[in-house]
Formats: sequence, structure tokens, C-alpha cells
Amino acid sequence: MKKIIFGILCLIGFATSAQVPDRPSPAKLYNNLSVEYPDFLTADQAALLEEKLEVFSNETSNQICVVIVDDLNGDEASHYATELGNKWGVGKAEKNNGIVILIKPTGGKGQRNLFISVGYGLEGAIPDLATKRIRDEEMYPYMAQGQFYEALDHGTDKLMQLAKGEINVKDYTRGNGRERGGLSTFLILAIIIIIMIIRMFRGGGGGRTYSGIGQAMMWGMLSNMGNHRGGGSSWGGGSSSGGGWGGFGGGSFGGGGSGGNW
Repeated sequence: MKKIIFGILCLIGFATSAQVPDRPSPAKLYNNLSVEYPDFLTADQAALLEEKLEVFSNETSNQICVVIVDDLNGDEASHYATELGNKWGVGKAEKNNGIVILIKPTGGKGQRNLFISVGYGLEGAIPDLATKRIRDEEMYPYMAQGQFYEALDHGTDKLMQLAKGEINVKDYTRGNGRERGGLSTFLILAIIIIIMIIRMFRGGGGGRTYSGIGQAMMWGMLSNMGNHRGGGSSWGGGSSSGGGWGGFGGGSFGGGGSGGNW
């Protein structure tokens, strides 16, 4: 079911033709691309977080990449974060063990975005309900107070513990069944979106529209193939060196994770 929902989001993403930024060189695990929030973290805080994420990558091969942007270019945060993870190749190709924490701090209350995208290889250890609890309990309370470093420090702590199996994921996600109750509402919204897309296509100019659908379907099929064989995606680049770690390794993402606004 999640793959179907992600496919719908892919269609929306192609329709908006949003573009994610290129991977910085040298590659880093904390990337503030914001113009409006150049001091989202202080220099000392950024250095501490970068060191923490590099040590985690070197010790486990799992990679957590934090990206701050001003604008999603009309895209959904889930699709934007997934595309960014694929384009930058966060995680290792043979393990698909990357995580992208995407933050858009611009806008008023309820317009600021946070999405935690989880690579194929970590979806079992860090399911969607776990990322929701991390956002709700470890990040939003601090972010609402402008304590961005504390939010990222606490959030990455929990992600690392789950990735390493130090937290029992079943115990951690127990009691969050309310999210499942909202699935039917989400499906209704998805059906409405599909109807709107179909109507838009009928009113549009034929061949090019169906070509866009074909591209989206091919993207989803290739992503699923990468998931089944455990291989890397062609969108993830090769390794590049940055600081004291080995760089990104071509990991793949397929829609795992969750997000919301604060």
C-alpha cells in the first residue's frame, strides 16, 4: 500500500517538475542550503553535528544526512526528500542504509516542513511510525522554541539507536496505532488526487502527459527493482570524500519515512 501511495506522490512530483539541489562538493552530512536561515545552527553546533554523523557513518556504515532548504519548489516534502536521497546517494549502495532529514524552516506557523526519509535497507529498523514518534517527541518541541540543534541532536540520537538495534522497534512504536486509523482518510485524499490528475490529463495536450506518466512508472519500477536486489540506484552518485569520512555511497530511497509541519 505504501508503494502505491508513494507512486501517487511521484506523479505529483513529476507534474510540478521540481528540482532538488546538486550534492555539495566536498560532500557533507550537515548541509545548510538556506539563504534565509544561514545561522540555522551556529558554526560550533554545525561542527559538532557533522562530527557526530561522520562517526556514526564510519562505525556503522549507516548515514544520516541533514539538509536545510528555503523552498521545496512546489514539490511534496516526501518526494523532495526521497529524490534528494537518491540523487546524492545517501547510504551505501549494497545496503541502501541512508536517512535524510529534510527541514524547510521558512514560512509561518504550520508552514515549516520536516520530513525524515528512510532508505530501503533501514525501513525495517526504522518504520514510519518510529519516524513519527521521533518528530513528535524528540524534534517538534525543540523546533517550536527555535532550539534547532537540540532537535537534531535528540532526533539523530533516536535514529542511531534504532538503526543499531539498541531500541526495540516494536516497543518504541507501540501505542502509535492512531496513525493507522488515519490511513483510510489518507486513501480518500489519494483517490481525490488521482481524480484531479485524470481530469487535468483529459484537459491537457495528449502525448506529453502520458509520456510523463510513463517516466514516473519507470522510476517506481526501477526503485522497486533496486529494493528487491539490494543494489544501488543509478541516481546515487559514487563516493566522494569530505572531512574524515568516506562520502556517500549510492544508496537508494523509495518513500519510507514520514513528515509534517510545525
